Amino acid sequence: MSVRLLPDWIASYLKFTENTEPPRSYHTWTAISILAGALQRRVYMRWGHEVIYPNLYVILVGPSGRSRKGTAMKMGKGILQEIKGVTLTSESITREALIRAMKSAVTNFADGPDIRFQCAITCISPELSVFLGQKDIKFLSNLTDWYDSSDQWTYETKGAGIDSVQGVCFNLLGATAPDWIQSMLPQEAIGGGFTSRCIFVVEEDKGQVVAKELLTEEDKKIRITLKNDLEIISTVTGEVKFDEEAERAYIKWYENQEKLIALNKMPVDDPRFSGYCERRATHVKKICMIVSVAHGNSLIVTRANFITAVDFLEKVELKMSKAFGGLGRARFSDITQIVLEYMEKHKEVRRSDLMRMFYREMDSLTLKIVEEVLEQMKVIKISRDIQGNEVTYVYIKRD
Repeated sequence: MSVRLLPDWIASYLKFTENTEPPRSYHTWTAISILAGALQRRVYMRWGHEVIYPNLYVILVGPSGRSRKGTAMKMGKGILQEIKGVTLTSESITREALIRAMKSAVTNFADGPDIRFQCAITCISPELSVFLGQKDIKFLSNLTDWYDSSDQWTYETKGAGIDSVQGVCFNLLGATAPDWIQSMLPQEAIGGGFTSRCIFVVEEDKGQVVAKELLTEEDKKIRITLKNDLEIISTVTGEVKFDEEAERAYIKWYENQEKLIALNKMPVDDPRFSGYCERRATHVKKICMIVSVAHGNSLIVTRANFITAVDFLEKVELKMSKAFGGLGRARFSDITQIVLEYMEKHKEVRRSDLMRMFYREMDSLTLKIVEEVLEQMKVIKISRDIQGNEVTYVYIKRD
């Protein structure tokens, strides 16, 4: 095996992308997803009766054109697509064509004395709505099945026969705007199934303003080294294990998480993420595998690796509840979410200014309903001037 040159692949990738406009979180999770795609099904973690693989469903969420989702993904994809043996699929592909692509992508590799088979594919989709389609429940159900990387996945063919795919391993890096999620996902899919397996990375703006991005000689050298090390990472094979210190840290973290959940203190304080919270420990273990391999080929998760993995996840969880925006059952949920985000950004807003800003989306009666909802949520305070002619909303920072 060739010698790796980088002490931390993710940190080096962030160095490579630091003079670009996408937020750091987008670059971080693109790097994590690219590593997952390179690892395929070659590494795994045995956890009780489970076998966990490092594939992830990462979805970058942000306003169209503003947050630079596509830029972040393009930089990572450019490196991954140069790695031999890694299969990327088109984002514009039917469910049937994707299944055929999975079958044709079968490879085998040696894991000690054993020969293992896999159908490993990574999809990088800057427009997730193109890939998922419109409320395609059957496809969403398939994606839910593929996340667990079953040894054998069976399905019915058009001729009503039964076929199977060996060693499924599907890795997804997608991007969307919050308002598109409503068109992609049926209401009943929110909270469990597919969305509980997704890590939503939400940003509302670009990370920084860079009028002209420059690819320096140092950047070119870092990219060459990133590709070199990713080639080596793509050949790493075997079982990933926690060392004793990392395992103690994980157990303590898990037990504390369960105590908090029992007290209804959820990692993401939104009932639509209850399924995600139940699956959170699996997300952590997957990320632990990736962070471990980002630092070397030992296949040992150290306490430092575990802390880094949890930190990555906790940072995105702070904004994760914004992923679905106004998606909900309430009649005025869309405009309530829009007004809330506007108030959160401006802190203090006069009613007249708010009405001028959103007169296309709501009338005065709707504003009164939105005002009442936000006040009952205890996220705004309402004050009136002495004459009672002007109302001002003051945003209260939420925990």
